[in-house]
Amino acid sequence: MVARLICLLLLICAATLGFAALAQSPPLGSEPAAEDQQGGNILRFSKAEITLSTSNQVPETGWNMRNLPALWLSDEARTQQRGNLSAWIRTSFDRSDFDEQALSIFTQDNRERLSVFVNGVNIFRNYTSEQDLMLGWNQPYLIPVPEALLNPDQNEIAMRVESGNEHALGFGTISVGVQNAVGSIYNRQYFLRIEAPKTLNWVMLLLSALIFVMWLGRRQERELLWLSLTGILWFMRNYHFFAQTVPFEPTVFQQLTYYSIYFAVACSLAFCAEFLKLRHRKHIIFAMFAIGLLLSISRYLLTLTDRTDMASSLMTVVLFGTFLVVLLNHAVRTRSTESWMLLILLSLAASTGVHDIGRIPNINWWTGAGFHFQPYIGFFLFMVFMLSLARRFLSALSLVEETNVHLEKSVREATDALAASQKAQRQMEVDRALETERERLMREMHDGIGSSLVTALAVARKRNDPAPTIKTLQRAISDLKITVDSLAPVEGDVVTLLANIRHRMEHELTEAGIASVWKVEDCDPLIWMDASHSLHLLRLLQEALSNILQHAGATTITLACKPDTLEHKPGLQISILDDGTGFEPGGRNGSKGLQFMYERAAILNGLLTIDSGKQSGTAVSLWLPRTPRSRGPDQKQERPDG
Repeated sequence: MVARLICLLLLICAATLGFAALAQSPPLGSEPAAEDQQGGNILRFSKAEITLSTSNQVPETGWNMRNLPALWLSDEARTQQRGNLSAWIRTSFDRSDFDEQALSIFTQDNRERLSVFVNGVNIFRNYTSEQDLMLGWNQPYLIPVPEALLNPDQNEIAMRVESGNEHALGFGTISVGVQNAVGSIYNRQYFLRIEAPKTLNWVMLLLSALIFVMWLGRRQERELLWLSLTGILWFMRNYHFFAQTVPFEPTVFQQLTYYSIYFAVACSLAFCAEFLKLRHRKHIIFAMFAIGLLLSISRYLLTLTDRTDMASSLMTVVLFGTFLVVLLNHAVRTRSTESWMLLILLSLAASTGVHDIGRIPNINWWTGAGFHFQPYIGFFLFMVFMLSLARRFLSALSLVEETNVHLEKSVREATDALAASQKAQRQMEVDRALETERERLMREMHDGIGSSLVTALAVARKRNDPAPTIKTLQRAISDLKITVDSLAPVEGDVVTLLANIRHRMEHELTEAGIASVWKVEDCDPLIWMDASHSLHLLRLLQEALSNILQHAGATTITLACKPDTLEHKPGLQISILDDGTGFEPGGRNGSKGLQFMYERAAILNGLLTIDSGKQSGTAVSLWLPRTPRSRGPDQKQERPDG
């Protein structure tokens, strides 16, 4: 895997250098090269006469034939001139070589102030006053030639370049041709050299300022700081590619644009180290800036000796290469897509850097693609860094959103649980209050009414009162006990209530000579059965047992309870059967006891049925629902007539 990647990186570098070699201008001959373009003829000058002169008019003497472009005349001019540097170039063309269409001169790569003369007449200059400090080295110029100045045959083109003593001096390429033909070349070069880099780098500067403001609010995100500094430093480096004038003191401006490249590279690599969270990244970042400082010192010492700064330029590529080794190790170890992406990107940046080094005037390995990649690669690096960071932020935001959804769900569940807990707590408080009140009522009835009834029964027995009186007192005590039992918390357990009624009525049944049979199955509690409903159920059963005691003449009763359904609704069935004389169902319509039984059954949302006949006993059945059935407030169970 590592070997394949190294091969890929080498191919990228080789492809870039090969492209640069193929893009070079063809070998220069001694005669102007005429080309037929779609818009018309173009004459490209490969040689011209050059003289180092400070004259304001076209010199008469001192001309020497040289190859074009002649980009580095600075060192030679400094030996002959003091103060500002100046050089002249002249060449000629035959008007008859072109159609009668309008002609224009196209020239580029001239350093720095430029004046153009046709047949001794000044027709163009890129400055307006003598004090203007121009940046013409990367500017293409399209200069229309006035037809009135042209001769029918030979015509002379002369150009003058001027620059400060510390700056570069030289001539670039010169062409003359039909205006439409050279105009299309100019438009392409102006877009690639000036317009596109200018737009992209100003956008980069604006984004860098916004990112810096973001970093002020989130200083723990050091990637934001490095990204903003990367954009600012690349803008400082690239500004001289598209600027037309020097914005402040020329020497300071020159040094800023030259030396900012080292720190722009260092910031770019620092961002990568921080973004990928490389091990020992603090040491790596410190080393990158230390190397950048050493490169600055190296370049300064080289320029003091008037030697080429090719070594420091190539060391910048070496700086990239050193970091690529560290990045390659990280990518292989982590298998991170982001690491591989940045590795390929930085490899491309290093290879295009070699292309641009070869275009430096005092190196001049090749003309390459005809323009510098650096203004683009700086913007491209910045945008890829920014998009990578934005992708990570978006992933973090998605994670935050998912976390928020989970938290909202958890909070909602916790809120619901808290509400349920509070509701249960309030219910427990209500139940506790009811229980306290029940206990108080039970104590009052037992200690008050119960004690009085027991005392009255004892007095009646001592005085040998009539038997009906004693029985009435005994029944009153039993009723009171049943009432007290209804107040006891049974939590809807009907079986417990049946056991209580059996216990309370057992003595009376035994005295009446009636045997009881218990057929009660396990039944689920009725959740709706509270103290009030319990009392209604006990009173209903008590009334049924009292009727057996008073009227049936039975010898046996059966008390049964089992789960049962009615109309597919779950519930339970309570039955009291006796073997007494029975009665005609329609013969006791006026009985208040039976009427009260039906009313209590309706209150319990149950269904009461009574089956009886002469000499066939009586069956009282009560069906109760497991959950309360809805019944209107005035709805009552009708007592059947037969």
